[in-house]
Amino acid sequence: MDKSKIIVNGIFYLLLTAFFIILWVKEKEVVSAIRGYRDAFSDKIIEVLNLKGETTQKGLRKTVNFAETIGSALILVLLIQKFYLGNFLVPTGSMIPTIVPKDRLFGNMVIYKFKKPELQDIIVFKEPVENKVLYTKRLMGKPGDTVKVEYGHLYINGNKVEEREYSNLGMLGYNTWIVPKKGDEVKIIPGANYSTEFKSEEIAEIQRGLLDNPAAISEILPDVEFYINGKKTGMLLDYIHNKEVVTDLLNGKNYTGIVTEDYYLALGDNTNGSYDSRMWGFVAESRIKGKAFVRFWPLNRIGLLK
Repeated sequence: MDKSKIIVNGIFYLLLTAFFIILWVKEKEVVSAIRGYRDAFSDKIIEVLNLKGETTQKGLRKTVNFAETIGSALILVLLIQKFYLGNFLVPTGSMIPTIVPKDRLFGNMVIYKFKKPELQDIIVFKEPVENKVLYTKRLMGKPGDTVKVEYGHLYINGNKVEEREYSNLGMLGYNTWIVPKKGDEVKIIPGANYSTEFKSEEIAEIQRGLLDNPAAISEILPDVEFYINGKKTGMLLDYIHNKEVVTDLLNGKNYTGIVTEDYYLALGDNTNGSYDSRMWGFVAESRIKGKAFVRFWPLNRIGLLK
């Protein structure tokens, strides 16, 4: 990992942790100060609204106190979940039997700020398909790795993964993919001159549809192909979020560029019931938010995730 990023992340977490320590050590002083500002705010509202009744004033103060208490607690919880300990509810069965629907997990949101993700890590990441929700999958391919599925097993750089089976589903099928790494040459080639198929006024609408759901590229541009260093590989949907790239493809033009960050292959343990990298390609490192490491609910299944 880039040393400058480690230094920046270290400074950030040092300051953030110091902030929480100060809140804890100076709790009484902080609470007293907040109470003073809160009362002053209530007095200001009463003055502006010209509230006369004692009952009305008392009701307003209670409302302000309640709103401040809930707001402060919510801010602290959100900060902790985003930067330290994520709290996730798993809605699907893509990681059965390791994780089942309705399991609640804690995620380490610090670890990847200081080290690279490793093979077999269960990662939490923002999916590249609609760019909206968090997925939980197992990392099964690192930048530069060659991956394929054969005879029910995943092969990484020619080595068979023995721990679990994988099916030849999605676009991976029986192909061999190279996981992109920073500095690789990426080329995206449309399989036909799409400018003859789409009128110019339709391109904007098609482009919006692709940006909302990049995975639809296989339907709208069914012959589009992705290459890394001249070898065909899986989809990099982050490029489909780029309007210039989409416009070039819809006009039948190739796109060539340099990969600006590392990518990973993410697969579900429930190989026949997982919507994962086999269907929509690779996960950019910037999308990975944390490592799921422990199940805390239901109580009878509490334990570390492996």
